[in-house]
Amino acid sequence: MLVTSRGRLLAAAGAALTLLTAACGGSDGSEGSGASADKKLTFTSYGSGYQQAQADSWLTPWAKREGVTTVQDQPTDYAKIKTMVDAGRVTWDVVDTEPYFPVGVCGTYAEKLDFTKIDKSKFPPGTVSDCAVPDAMYSLVLVYNKDKYGANPPTSTADFFDTAKFPGKRLAPGFASGGAIEAALIGDGVAKDQLYPLDYDRAFRKLDSIKKDLTFWDTSAQSQQALESKQADMALIWSGRAYMAAKNGAPYKAAWKDNMLAYAVLMVPKGAPHKDLAMSFIAYATGAEPQATFAEKQPYAPINIDAKPQLDDLAEEWNTARDDIQQAGYFQDAAWWGANMDEATKRWTAWTTG
Repeated sequence: MLVTSRGRLLAAAGAALTLLTAACGGSDGSEGSGASADKKLTFTSYGSGYQQAQADSWLTPWAKREGVTTVQDQPTDYAKIKTMVDAGRVTWDVVDTEPYFPVGVCGTYAEKLDFTKIDKSKFPPGTVSDCAVPDAMYSLVLVYNKDKYGANPPTSTADFFDTAKFPGKRLAPGFASGGAIEAALIGDGVAKDQLYPLDYDRAFRKLDSIKKDLTFWDTSAQSQQALESKQADMALIWSGRAYMAAKNGAPYKAAWKDNMLAYAVLMVPKGAPHKDLAMSFIAYATGAEPQATFAEKQPYAPINIDAKPQLDDLAEEWNTARDDIQQAGYFQDAAWWGANMDEATKRWTAWTTG
């Protein structure tokens, strides 16, 4: 059941991405016996429990099997990728990113992947581009402090903008593509299937209405820490970070109505020093068993259609593979963001600094 729902929604999200594609640290100790300096791979992601789960599920077992020394870096930084490529001094081999980035820079800042080594038939239709494959599906979801709101909690993303009924401090992503713009439009009554192209003026007017109660997180680690220290009464946060906070005792629950679904991807920066090893690692990381293992450590939906994770109750509560979560949500339009990121960032920066 989960595979069917996930495939249907990811296919819908990927259709536009396919059109756009056509148009356009320190050592983690993951060394196998016989690892040598010439067999080395640097993996970069977003840090904290998310990257640790990736390392435990994918990086360490792959490195031991292949006899490879691995190094990890974080966080993912698109400007840094471009700087390294432009300077001809690329040190990252595989990077976990949002899907729009490698689509928009395929062939310039991202290597084309070797699909003789990576089995793309195991991914939902529409999620694969020439320069990236999906590695996890997640959600930007409204979470609330259950101790504060008690028997009358918020029930949807729109309630994030209702300060009269739900007073309190708000926390949201502090960057253009983070989902706050989409959430504001949803909160202002825009239908999920009418979000794109984004109406910046309308979104910023809605965000203005809560600006005095609003603070931002810039990294996912910051968002998790904010929940664990109860700095916000409600937050728009990635589902995996909310899960980790709840697992650590933070008193937050999710309101899944109108959650924004998205998927992370793996890419190889142009000129990566160990491109062949990068292809081998991506092939392994997106396999059924490693994908299931990762989903058991983080509540993200596996993207390999053969993966069958076994989840405890808390992980199941936050797992975006659930049919009800997916049916309540909508997909961020990766193709639109790939084509409009620069303008959206300019508009976002002007609003946040104005």
